[in-house]
Order: sequence, then C-alpha cells, then structure tokens
Amino acid sequence: MDLLKGIGWATLAASLLVSTAAYAQELAGKKIGFAAREITNDYNRDIIAGAENVLKAAGAEVVVTDGGTDPRKHNENIENLINSGVAGIIVQLGDPQQLAPVIAKANAANIPVITTSVGSKTEGAIADVGGDESLMAAMLARSLLSAIDYKGTVIGFWVPGAPLLETRKRVFEAVVADYPAVKVEWVPTEHSAAKVQTQMEDLLTANPEAGSIAGVWGAYDLLVSGAVEATRRAGRSEIKIASIDGDRIGFQMLLDEESPFVATIVQDVPAIGKLAAEAITKAVGGEKSFPSAIFTEVYIATHANGVAAAEKRWGEKIWDDLGVSKADVEGRYPQTSDLVVVRPILP
Repeated sequence: MDLLKGIGWATLAASLLVSTAAYAQELAGKKIGFAAREITNDYNRDIIAGAENVLKAAGAEVVVTDGGTDPRKHNENIENLINSGVAGIIVQLGDPQQLAPVIAKANAANIPVITTSVGSKTEGAIADVGGDESLMAAMLARSLLSAIDYKGTVIGFWVPGAPLLETRKRVFEAVVADYPAVKVEWVPTEHSAAKVQTQMEDLLTANPEAGSIAGVWGAYDLLVSGAVEATRRAGRSEIKIASIDGDRIGFQMLLDEESPFVATIVQDVPAIGKLAAEAITKAVGGEKSFPSAIFTEVYIATHANGVAAAEKRWGEKIWDDLGVSKADVEGRYPQTSDLVVVRPILP
C-alpha cells in the first residue's frame, strides 16, 4: 500500500514542477557548486545524481567537490566554490556549527546555499533537505526491537560526532528507555565497514553463547555491512541486524539466504538531490521564502516486503545489479507484507 498515491500527491508534485520551471531559465550558462563531504556509497552518489539531473536540464554547469570525509577539506572546498564565482551551492552532509562560518562567506557574496542531510537548518542556509531523521530513527528502533521481542543485548555501531548519526543514536536510546529488558552496548567506530567487521568479530568471540547478543543497530547500511559479514561467518543466525538507507548493499544483505539483516529504512535518496536542486534554482531566480526543512518519503524494507521495496527504490534493474533472482527471493521470503510509504505531514 502506497499512502502517497492519489490526486493530492500528484497535484502537489505538478505544482512544484511548475514553480521550479518558472525559475529554471535563470540557471542557463551558470555554474552551481555541489560540495560533498564524502562520496563513498550509493547515498552520496544518488543525491549528486538527483541534483545534476535537474540542474543540467536547466542548462547549468555542475561542479562537484569531494571532502573525503574530512570536515576541514569540506569547508575548504566550499570556499573554493565561492571564490570560483558559482551562482549557488548545494552542500551534502556536515555539522551546522562547522558549516555556518563558510556559509556566511557565501551569503556575503550573494551566493545562496542549501544543505542536504545535515539534519537541521544551518545558519545562513536557505533550507536543509533530507529524510526526517527522527522519524527514520524511530522506524529503525521499532523494526529492530520487534525482531528481538524487546529483550536482550543490542550492539550499536555509530560514528561519534556525525550529526545525523548522533540523532539516530539519540532517538534509539529514547525508544529503548521504555524497554528495561533491552541493554545497549554502544561501539564507536569509523566510516569503515572493515573496521566494524573486526569490532564485531571481537564481540562475537567475547560473547560465544547463543543469545548473548540479541541484535545489532547500525547507523547506516554500508557501515553495518561489516557486522553482517562477521555474524554470518560466525554462524550466529539468532542475531538480528537493522539500519538505515536502503542502499544496494542494504538490499543485498536483506535478501540473501538466511540473512541476519532483517530491516533497512529506505529513503528516496535521488529525491533529496532533486528537491535541493529545485530549491537552489528558485533561490538563484530570486525566491526568498523556503521552509527550514524539506523532507522526502521513507519506508521500511523487510524480508516480507523486500521485493516491492527494492523495486520501488531501484527499479526492476535491481535484480541484475545484485546478481540475484527475484523468483529465488520470493521463494526464500514469502512477500506477505504491504509496502507502506510515509512522509512527515507539515502544516
């Protein structure tokens, strides 16, 4: 069941398209900067692609920079874009406090800036575009906790200081507070699936008894893939693992035979880039009024609705991409649950 289908959503989408089209001519021949903190997974790449599709169609040149996960390099790249004379800048990921000074420099140069996936509005930016982090984190919490029947030890992997991941962690802690039979052991890590795999291997060695670890909470799919691999190799099928993003690797883990990975919260990632590009188009055209937060749709993918979820996110080409037979997946995991799409309702 797709709760967004219907005349209301179609009308809204059409009105946004018309509104953006009225400003699109302002971009012809201009440069728009896209500053990515890192380009490491499907999430990063698809936001860029979603933005480029809109901007290039309007005749703009898109200049993409990669901070390589280094916040300082990220800010330097934004400064370089400002100095190069771009007409607008889209910033992907970052800390609001660290970004504010460099965005102030863009403001001084009359260059509009919109952020994506920061999780809150950065001072000086026109808006932040992304999934509703609190909503997605609550959906992740419910998925994982229900899979372990609300009891046992959960290992949580996250990267300290990453704003989105801190939000996801904080929401999980708030939900878990209502379930005293759940104990969470937080394991700080780096943006490295290999490191997480080593950490998980050590945890499994230290906790060899079945049931000693009930579940694993991952801040995002690629990060927790190392824990999934370690769990599979150890034959610990009783452990349940879940995370956020709906990357291809997330669906690979979800749909594999006897997978311990039970759920991923899927974002409409290309739409993040598309909406950011539409907003920067309007800003370059002179529009001044924007909501502080612009959200995309999300949905839960599980073993029981993974086929529909995979095709909604990636299209029918996903089976070739993954090298997986759709028929085999349907035989392995009966598709008995509806796909329910949700989006924050704002006044």
